[in-house]
Amino acid sequence: MTFGFRFAVAAMFTASLWAGSWSSPAEATDAAGNALVSCRAKLSGDHLVVEVRATQGWHVYAMDNQRRAKEALAGRMSLGVEQDTEVLVSGGLKVVGDWYQTKPEDFSQPELRWYSYGLEGTSTLAAKVERTAGDSASVTVRAQACDSASCVAVEADLSVPLAGGAEEPFSTDGLVPVRSS
Repeated sequence: MTFGFRFAVAAMFTASLWAGSWSSPAEATDAAGNALVSCRAKLSGDHLVVEVRATQGWHVYAMDNQRRAKEALAGRMSLGVEQDTEVLVSGGLKVVGDWYQTKPEDFSQPELRWYSYGLEGTSTLAAKVERTAGDSASVTVRAQACDSASCVAVEADLSVPLAGGAEEPFSTDGLVPVRSS
C-alpha cells in the first residue's frame, strides 16, 4: 500500500461546555476534500472516550495492531505492519488505566505473512483518566487510514471540555483491552 497525503485538523472547543459533552469533531480529508475519518472525544465518568468514525470503504488500524501482528507471526518475518492508532492526552487529564477498543476486524492474509487488524465504521477507544488541572484536555488521535488502494496518515487534534455539568458513567463492556507490548 502507498502512503498518501497527511491532513491535520484542529477542533478547538470553548470551556463554556460541560463534562460529558463531545468535543467538536475533527475530520481528515483527502486532496479532493472527501472525508476519510472523523474523531471526537468526551469525558464520561472517569473515562476518556474517543470515537473514531471511518468513512465507508476506509478503516484505521487497531491500537495494538503491531502487537497482534507480532503474536501472529510468531517470530517469522513480515513484509510490513501498518501503524497502530494512538491517542495522546495532555492538559487537564492524565491516563491512569489501560486502553480499551472496539474489537478489531481481522484483515490478515496469512499466505502472504501479512497480519493486520483494523477498525471500520464507528469505533470506540476508552481509558480511565484522572483530572489534573484546567477546564479542558488536549487529545490527539494519530492513525493510518486505508482503503483498498491507498493509505493516509491522519492526525486529529481535539479539545475536550472538562468544566461543570454532571458526569455520566462509562462502562468498557463491549470493548476489548488493548494488548500491551
